[in-house]
Amino acid sequence: MSKATSASRFLDFSYFKNDLQGGFVSFLVAVPLCLGIALASGAPLFAGIIAGIVGGLVVGALSKSALSISGPEAGLILVVVSALESLGSFGALQLAVCVAGLMQVVMGVARAGIISNFIPSSVIKGMLAAIGIILIMKQLPHLLGYDADAAETLALFPKTGSTILALLETAVHHIQPTGLGIAVLALAVLVLWEQAIIKQHPVLSKVPGALVVVVLGVAANQLVLALSPAYALGGTHLVQLPVVSSVADFQGLFTLPDFSQLTNSKVYIAALSIALVASLEALLAIEATDELDPLKRKTPTNRELKAQGVGNLVSGLLGGLPLTSVIVRSSVSLNAGARTKVAALLHGTFLLVSVLLFPKLLNMVPWAALAAILLVTGYKLTRISIFREQLKGGVMEFVPFAVTIVAILATDLLIGIGIGAAVGIFFILRESYRNAHFFEHHTVDGRDKIRISLGEHVSFLNKASILTVLKDIPENATLEIDGTNSAFIDRDIISAIENFRETARQRNIQVVFLRKADDYSQNLAEQRQVSEPEAEFEAYYKLFDNDRNWVGEKLRHAQHPASELSTDAPKFLFIGCCDSRVPASEIIGTAPGDVFVHRNVANLVVSTDLNLMSVLEYAVEVLGVEHVVVCGHYGCGGVRVAMEAQEPGMLTSWLSNVRDVMQRNSAELNALETDEDRYRRLVELNVIEQVYNLYQTSAVLQARQQNRPLHLHGWVYDSHAGRIEDLQVDTRRDFAEYDTVLRYQLRPEGLSRLSGNLHQPPAIFSVSTGSTYGPIIAIPPLSSDAPLGTP
Repeated sequence: MSKATSASRFLDFSYFKNDLQGGFVSFLVAVPLCLGIALASGAPLFAGIIAGIVGGLVVGALSKSALSISGPEAGLILVVVSALESLGSFGALQLAVCVAGLMQVVMGVARAGIISNFIPSSVIKGMLAAIGIILIMKQLPHLLGYDADAAETLALFPKTGSTILALLETAVHHIQPTGLGIAVLALAVLVLWEQAIIKQHPVLSKVPGALVVVVLGVAANQLVLALSPAYALGGTHLVQLPVVSSVADFQGLFTLPDFSQLTNSKVYIAALSIALVASLEALLAIEATDELDPLKRKTPTNRELKAQGVGNLVSGLLGGLPLTSVIVRSSVSLNAGARTKVAALLHGTFLLVSVLLFPKLLNMVPWAALAAILLVTGYKLTRISIFREQLKGGVMEFVPFAVTIVAILATDLLIGIGIGAAVGIFFILRESYRNAHFFEHHTVDGRDKIRISLGEHVSFLNKASILTVLKDIPENATLEIDGTNSAFIDRDIISAIENFRETARQRNIQVVFLRKADDYSQNLAEQRQVSEPEAEFEAYYKLFDNDRNWVGEKLRHAQHPASELSTDAPKFLFIGCCDSRVPASEIIGTAPGDVFVHRNVANLVVSTDLNLMSVLEYAVEVLGVEHVVVCGHYGCGGVRVAMEAQEPGMLTSWLSNVRDVMQRNSAELNALETDEDRYRRLVELNVIEQVYNLYQTSAVLQARQQNRPLHLHGWVYDSHAGRIEDLQVDTRRDFAEYDTVLRYQLRPEGLSRLSGNLHQPPAIFSVSTGSTYGPIIAIPPLSSDAPLGTP
């Protein structure tokens, strides 16, 4: 592998312009926050800048998070203050930070990152909304020109210092006209930059609004300084970065830990506190940042703990504060356009260069301009639409979401998340208890037919309610206990059902206990007193029972089954896996006739599959479908088989298409931590590849040429969660990347290069033109500068 290839896998420069904007804007916001947190912690001011530089460069290089930016965080202020009081010197605190970093590395090796998976998503969204509200309220004094509180702690009612209400009251009595004017101007520019007139402008759309705000803020203050110095902003109203005038001054900003304190037990107690708080905040911040990521990438949490640990070790060695992932800076960077970890590296680089080259220039930036950027960031974190979305999710989602917000506003970040998580877990247990089973009872041919459908997770908490239902089953009844949709059934529940089977025979109750589809027949055969032939026929006759029950249900609603069939041509073609657990009509809730369906093993789109090509042509040309969906699903047996070595056969040949996808994306798959992560990602990559294949079929190509409304989609279905995820496959955008393919035509005078665009996949190919000249040969751009030679 070449060095260029390795570098391209380590860093993605395809979004460099966006990352440059995100890194620069987040750097501008980070400078005063780093200084303010150091000031509030009682540490040297430059310790905050060191932590910011290390967070950007060291953690940014080691982390696999695409958007997270690390640095000193307000949630660590109290921990640092407490450690300084206990240890008595900043050198001893540095040693504690180094030890905390080593502890975090050990936690990452021990895979402690799984902790973040136990925080409900509603709590994470509540945390983001609460941070947004706090950001908005904390910027109000700055918008009025009152900049005495630069620490920006994430608490409205801190245990020490002024509350936000006191600051607002003070700010109202100390309004700074110039600061207020700059803030209003900045907000107006940021609102304008969100309008279509700017976003569609060929030049202005490429300039980040936050950068315009900073430049205008500096220019406005300098203009006031020239015209009326008494009204100009200065002192705490501006960024206050330490000015380095010589190499000696720069070296003096860095200090080594006090290694003589290695035998001091208080160092390790402080280190443990720092490691626990910093790790928890990092994991929560990573989870929240992934939630904001428009590309929905997932950060390996154990790798993040290791990166954070190395970052704290380096920060402690150089004289910096402890650091963690910071949601505010990550959100600012994302809103400014950042899309990859390059933004974090640029963020750290800008911090380092600013200290060395232009601290005086940065010290001209008004707080009011930065406050406007933070206020808009806060608004995006707590938009009304987020509250509406949670409200639509029902009580189970909205209450933990709302409680998390209130708890964070009333206490602090970690305590608020703990309270919100406790409420979320309560609702999960409550829902699990209430929905552990569903009871249906009807009479067929004078015999009681009772069906108990077990929920997805049936624990010992549900034993009492299930036993109560079983006790009331009447004699001579047929009882069907359906556990095919259960991901987990506690052994106590299984034992209770088996014990009931023994006593049920004495009351002439016929019991059929169905388990997961993977071992359906096997479980039936293993049931006590049931022979293998009886088990097979129980499963077989169950199909007829289901049909009669379905007909009976429709007749009870005075509706003949045939009346549900749609008379209109379907608008959707659904290409899915033939797995029986993924029925198209059920997962998308459509009636018969609404969707045209084709299914095969692993939902493949292969140009030589005449069956699929016929279905596609009929759907597009005859039925006139407007949407074609390729839907994979987690737990796909075909993809699982493709990942394993197989004996030669028809199935192996068919699944070679999936193995090709796996080989092409081996770098991304090998970077994931577990086999399960690789398996789930391969399911997604396979869907994306099949959408690309679909885009190149003759039926779709002809529809594009005729400008017919035909849209291609890639979905993944999670059978456990019962949800569909749209992978947002944009074929037009993705294939536009190959518009710059080099095109040549063989002519009598030689090989002639042609101009124009060519929408094709990245491969060498030729197209016959039917002219007197030779075929057009298209060659994709090469990764090196080697000569092309003669095709």
